[in-house]
Amino acid sequence: MLKTCARAAALAGLLLLAACGSGEGGGEAYDADGKCLRDTSAEAQGMPSEDRIFGWIADLTRFGNRRTGTVGGQKAAAYMKCRFEALGLEDVHYETATTWKWEATRSSLRVAGEAVDSTPTAFSFITADKPSVFSTGPGGLNAEIVDVGLGVPIVKDVKGKIVVFDLKFLVPTAALAPLMEFLWDPALTTLLDPSLSVLVANPFQTTYETAVQQVLNAGAAGFVGVLADYFNSNKYYNESYHTAVTIPGVWVAPKDGKRIRALMKAAGDKPTANLVMEGSREETQGRAVVGTLPGQSLDTILVTSHHDAAWNGAVEDGSGAASVIAQAQYFASKPAQERQKTLLFTTMDSHWTGYQVHKAFAKKYITDKLTPYNIVGNVTIEHIGKQGIKDADGNLAVTDQPEFRGIFENLGPSLKLTMINGLIKHDLRRTALLQAHLLCPTVGIPTDAFACVAGVPTASLIAGPNYLYDEADTLDKVAKDQLVPVNRFFAELVEAMDATPSALIGIPGISALPTAASLRE
Repeated sequence: MLKTCARAAALAGLLLLAACGSGEGGGEAYDADGKCLRDTSAEAQGMPSEDRIFGWIADLTRFGNRRTGTVGGQKAAAYMKCRFEALGLEDVHYETATTWKWEATRSSLRVAGEAVDSTPTAFSFITADKPSVFSTGPGGLNAEIVDVGLGVPIVKDVKGKIVVFDLKFLVPTAALAPLMEFLWDPALTTLLDPSLSVLVANPFQTTYETAVQQVLNAGAAGFVGVLADYFNSNKYYNESYHTAVTIPGVWVAPKDGKRIRALMKAAGDKPTANLVMEGSREETQGRAVVGTLPGQSLDTILVTSHHDAAWNGAVEDGSGAASVIAQAQYFASKPAQERQKTLLFTTMDSHWTGYQVHKAFAKKYITDKLTPYNIVGNVTIEHIGKQGIKDADGNLAVTDQPEFRGIFENLGPSLKLTMINGLIKHDLRRTALLQAHLLCPTVGIPTDAFACVAGVPTASLIAGPNYLYDEADTLDKVAKDQLVPVNRFFAELVEAMDATPSALIGIPGISALPTAASLRE
């Protein structure tokens, strides 16, 4: 059950308090309860500088992987809480929900006796709906290995065998064109891009669930997923999907997929493989970090992102978490009497483990209305990164221009115009407004904007660079020159929402349609 954890920083102990770091945003002091004291420096006033925002991102990356339930994840939550306190937000606390921590402590793959570099497939080898400790045994899983190509349909006998299949990415940027309302790209870079990156599918939506379900149904003992559309890396950390993957699996890079198939061919009719995986899946506490700036009414604008990361996560989602801090600093610097509405700031984890924290927060704050806050608008900010492409050799290459990005929105006409003017004013090039009026109440949108699905008018920034789920998501991938323009754009949008009558933030009768989730309930 969702619950408020008062004085959580004190209870978290010195380890978590140490998380507040020392980068551009460091230098905190604490009171006797472990609460961060107010930062009254000149740097803590107004819209933060590029270096200050980038410093917050750098601090978050220093915690190592920020997966939910890990030390790094706990440090990230404590860091965000400390920032909110230092900026003077009120009622700063954690909201918690039960989620899962999955960890593989040992993993390896050998094909026809040859070692092949691989990474364990996250959230595989589990016991459905239960904590578990998993192991392929001291010698690992030894079995015949069978290639099933795309894995749909499986026409070979794979029962008790290790299956090789190609994971395919499904949705290129160009597929969003039917949703496009406005595009700011004065240099026509999306059309003239020699890499044709808008035609290349990103790693968000894949064939994973379909292919693995086929593998499970056919009785396979394990699987090797070849990242067929990826750059040459196997450090792909997938989200937890709806399929209960009860067998072990590993990812291999495209070049190693070719090598595996060559080894299988050379081994004859019945090649064998050895797959080793050990680890555990256990329940853990996921956290949302929450803070408020009261206004003249309890009609509330929610500003949110997530602070967890599969790896060190500079772009995904250090850039989003740092942007929430930037918004908090900007608005905390302004007189409270200027706000017509209350501002609610939050960042969350459980992004990879099933969004349990997001769902619990939405249920408490929006659906069941168990707090005083009447959330009437939402801004979600994620992924301020440079463009990633796959070069001619199959390796990751990063350009100096921002990754193509979209703002999914279901706002009213006046706020649409505010956004169009803002994109031009702040030169947020390679950015499109994407119509989400029908997506939000049906299938949802591919962002962390849980409030949109719950019926709240929303503007949600997202980009999908190909390195986003990879350990390659490092500080050099952050589009540093975009940090301030993006945050100025959203600060002006929040100000416009604040000045707009609550009933007109969305389109009456459309933005608040019953959601797919509420209809199922």
